[in-house]
Amino acid sequence: MKTGTRQLRDLARHIGGELRGQADYLITGVAPLESARSGDITFYLSGTALSTLQSSQAGAVILSPQAADDFGGNCIVVNNPYAAFAKILQYLFPVPRHEPGLHHSVQLDRDVQVHPDARLDAFVRVESGAKIAAGVWLEAGVFIGANVEIGAGTHIYPGVKIYRDCRIGERCIIHAGAIIGADGFGFAEENQKYIKIPQVGGVLVGNDVEIGANACIDCGVMTDTVLGDGVKIDNLVQVGHNVHIGAHTVIAGQTGVAGSARIGRHCRIGGQVGIAGHIDIADGCVIAGQSAITHSLRIPGVYSGVVPAHEITRWRRIVARFDSLDTLFRRVKFLEKKSARPASSDGEPLHGE
Repeated sequence: MKTGTRQLRDLARHIGGELRGQADYLITGVAPLESARSGDITFYLSGTALSTLQSSQAGAVILSPQAADDFGGNCIVVNNPYAAFAKILQYLFPVPRHEPGLHHSVQLDRDVQVHPDARLDAFVRVESGAKIAAGVWLEAGVFIGANVEIGAGTHIYPGVKIYRDCRIGERCIIHAGAIIGADGFGFAEENQKYIKIPQVGGVLVGNDVEIGANACIDCGVMTDTVLGDGVKIDNLVQVGHNVHIGAHTVIAGQTGVAGSARIGRHCRIGGQVGIAGHIDIADGCVIAGQSAITHSLRIPGVYSGVVPAHEITRWRRIVARFDSLDTLFRRVKFLEKKSARPASSDGEPLHGE
């Protein structure tokens, strides 16, 4: 992808890397390592085939000190090439500065506070008591409920709905179709019927949080659902009522977190993970995709609970054997205990002990 022209020295200075090669080399685009051409900048991660690096036609490569010894072309040497490349992309493709103002179709209740530097696009609806801070951009069709607060510099994409009493921090990004603050799944059973439990809490979203398209973050029952600073939520993630997610935790797509679960800081949770309610997950846990977390994880580590798919008749046999594991375990323990009994002089076990 083409960009504006930049000298390699400028990019190295921007990411604080060590430049090796032509300082005035002109970078005009970005591309993957395999398809990069002259003028493109790319990156190389250790673990990728070294031959891919050595055969690359890229104008410059961002790589680690270890890999730099095996590359003779222009390069910028850093300890974390992937993060450095992300900063390069931000530098080369800055987010366009929006022009402040209100579209003529915006609907604001009388006591709404909108900073003059905010932008509200077509058919935005903002209800009573809401506060929209400086630099906020609400794209077309966004709904902001009563008493919602949106922090400075937050960007909310088309069609997002934020229910009443939610607070969104500064510099957040909420993608199209996300729902923040809908009722949690709370019902009390009586006489084989279900009585709805009013969900009167809100959602508290910290600073620098990103929420993916069509994700749903439910409000709390009586207190807030909380997403800490720097949390990243992928598309189609469901977060139940009263969940607490610690700072800088990332959660991949189609994961479901049941109510009142507490997830620590700096966790990494893969796609399609199911997390039961009312459990705790320690700081720094890594959970592989499609895992089922049914109990608390109190020690940081890497966890996986995936049972691979099999042909249906074999799967049924496996499930049947799961059911008999406890019986088999008891039989093995009995046999171990029996074989450990002292023997008589003729080799037969002694009885009556």
